Amino acid sequence: MRVNVNDLTITTLDTITGFDVSTGAWLFTLDELQSGTIANSEEKLDITGKGGRKLGSIKRNKAVTVSGSNGLISGGMLATQVGSNFESKEATPVKWTDYLTIEGNGATTHYKAVGTAGNEIETVYIKNSDGTIKETLTQNATADAGKFKYDPATKKLEFESGKYEDGTAIVVYYTRNIPGAVLSNISDNFSGKATLYIDATGEDKCNNTYRIQFFIPKADFSGTFDIALGENQAVHNFEADSLVASGYCGGAASGTNGLLWTYTVFGVNAEDVA
Repeated sequence: MRVNVNDLTITTLDTITGFDVSTGAWLFTLDELQSGTIANSEEKLDITGKGGRKLGSIKRNKAVTVSGSNGLISGGMLATQVGSNFESKEATPVKWTDYLTIEGNGATTHYKAVGTAGNEIETVYIKNSDGTIKETLTQNATADAGKFKYDPATKKLEFESGKYEDGTAIVVYYTRNIPGAVLSNISDNFSGKATLYIDATGEDKCNNTYRIQFFIPKADFSGTFDIALGENQAVHNFEADSLVASGYCGGAASGTNGLLWTYTVFGVNAEDVA
């Protein structure tokens, strides 16, 4: 099929895939894109003569910015934005909250609290019926006035005998050790770079379908971004500037001196060429 590049409509933005600039290793794929923009700019300096008449112009400093939003939080892109890598840890601490009730002068945490021996749970909060804090208890070797006892082996909390009625609501904050993937946003680490492939689907005026691919050999990601949290869906925003690629580092950017991006249009069923 003859490729028509004159009049195309981009019907869907499919994916943005990032690879390591130096090694070509895959970093992330954004496949729930809500929006995407490629902004191209160019600086123009006027050459003026007598009376400020414009005689000509000098054009320089082309710049390209890629920005958009993804409907899912991309761990790979988040790592690129903060300049760190995820670590897979067998045991990493997280803060946990249990809402419990006292029964028979005791209660049981859902999970094992960890910390300094004898001080695994610093505080237990006794609640009023309206949800406000009535009393604050601290951990002790024995359950006395203002104190509670905790056994991490059994996860049992013990309170002063006869002090609290069954059904009394309490809140317990404690630390758990769990396996998990951890990304650390370190103050001395800054956002990284990636080679980007932006894939889209388009149609011409005769309803022929094409694949469209923007290739950006070196995109410098901004470390300024928002992840809105709350009632609505969390959206992962991003912005990156295309840098002039140069040199041969082994990745996709090799041999692309001076290139900011390419725009390739090809048929959906295009055959490979030997």
